[in-house]
Amino acid sequence: MARLAGKFLLIVLLYMTAGPCTLYGQIPLRSLEDLDRKEIGIGVLIATWQENYARERFPNARIIPLNNTTDLLSLLRNGDCDVVFLAYPACVYILEEAPDMAFLDQQVAATSVSVGFRLNDTTLLPKFNAFLSQIRENGILEQMEERWLEKTGGSMPAFPESLESQEILRIGTTCMDVPFTFYQNNRPAGFDIEMTRRFAAWLGKKPVFVISDFSGMLAGMSAGKMDMMANYIMVTEERSAKYSFSDTYLTTYSSMLTLRNRLEHGSVIGKKSQDLTERFYNNLILDKRYLLLWDGLKATLLVAFLSILGGTLMGAIICFLRMSRMKIARIAASGYISFFRGIPQVVLLMLMFYVFFASTSMNGVTVSVITFSLIFGAYVSEMFRSAIQSVPTGQTEAGIALGFSRAGAFIQIVLPQAIKQVYPVYKGELIALTKLTSIVGYIAVQDLTKASDLIRSRTFDAFFPLIVISVIYFFLSWGLARLLDIALPTNIRHA
Repeated sequence: MARLAGKFLLIVLLYMTAGPCTLYGQIPLRSLEDLDRKEIGIGVLIATWQENYARERFPNARIIPLNNTTDLLSLLRNGDCDVVFLAYPACVYILEEAPDMAFLDQQVAATSVSVGFRLNDTTLLPKFNAFLSQIRENGILEQMEERWLEKTGGSMPAFPESLESQEILRIGTTCMDVPFTFYQNNRPAGFDIEMTRRFAAWLGKKPVFVISDFSGMLAGMSAGKMDMMANYIMVTEERSAKYSFSDTYLTTYSSMLTLRNRLEHGSVIGKKSQDLTERFYNNLILDKRYLLLWDGLKATLLVAFLSILGGTLMGAIICFLRMSRMKIARIAASGYISFFRGIPQVVLLMLMFYVFFASTSMNGVTVSVITFSLIFGAYVSEMFRSAIQSVPTGQTEAGIALGFSRAGAFIQIVLPQAIKQVYPVYKGELIALTKLTSIVGYIAVQDLTKASDLIRSRTFDAFFPLIVISVIYFFLSWGLARLLDIALPTNIRHA
């Protein structure tokens, strides 16, 4: 009976885990009419006009929203959805790099794009509309469309800019949506980048791009971290309630992409699959993309090192309060530890940047160091306390009897033994903190993980950049642990 029940449970589990795989990728696709059925999955960018349109046009399909285009393409390749719904100009670039994909429909629906400003903005918004009218009349907007949208391989043109101006224009963008905003030669480029740089020059200001993911860009705009946002933004009813938008500066189409082997006839723009050497060249060498990783590594090292120092000091202070004879100090320390250990780190990081420090001029690196120091301090303080309490109190009393002061007995007798106890756990927490820095991209810090996202968004290679930064993180964590080993005496390391 038990064996029969076990077999039944195994069958149920296999059915549950295999179910989605049997749904997606089995139905041949010929037109949009094939999409409105429950067996179909449609990948869209989260909180976009395309998501709203797909839910209305295909009510029976499963709509799968994700944060960026690269992840959507991975979803499609893995068979977890049947089509992805994206802007037509972006699809043209994607098909150049993805020979396994094709158009299901190139012109699903017309799409209008605007620039976002703070709600009820009466300063920059009218100026941008005037600027937009001017470049439309003098033909510059048409030249931009030809450069970026009518063909691939466009590059930033030279034009007069106010790069030395003391006044800055903070522009929110993702740099992850080719051909509108992406990295080219390690600098922001694309249709929206050129337009906003021209607008900054028109104002006589220096453009400063605040780069984050799309949700972070919207949050940063609400928090006052930027003056405007430009990233192929489609106006929706929900967005209009929180932001003001410019006149439409571009009208294009949204398209459906699917895997080529799902179609009998498809409009395909493709080339042969890349081997490992070509992938290495495209992801790291072309446009000197390795410099993005280098800059990201420097940011990661800076945040990790300063957070370790700040967190260790904070942990020592909280440990002292936690072991204080004053009840109020112990309660405060316990509350601090519970608070910073009880909130997810990424949520706390975004709260600190977009809420608590929203009205300050602190950049993302500074806020990251403060946040991680507070988090690290909460964990380290308990390690310190446990290690100190593991040393018998009789040793302190013996030290005092030998003529040491209480502080001297602690430093000379208790502390060395406590360090031996806490060192292995502390080293593990140090490595965990180093890996935790990978979330700083949520608040517009270009660390290693963000650099890989920027590369993936241009090459549409979902795995190679991630493998590269995985190796870098491994050696970074190992190296920091080795440095800690070298810095401490041998009798502590091998305790």
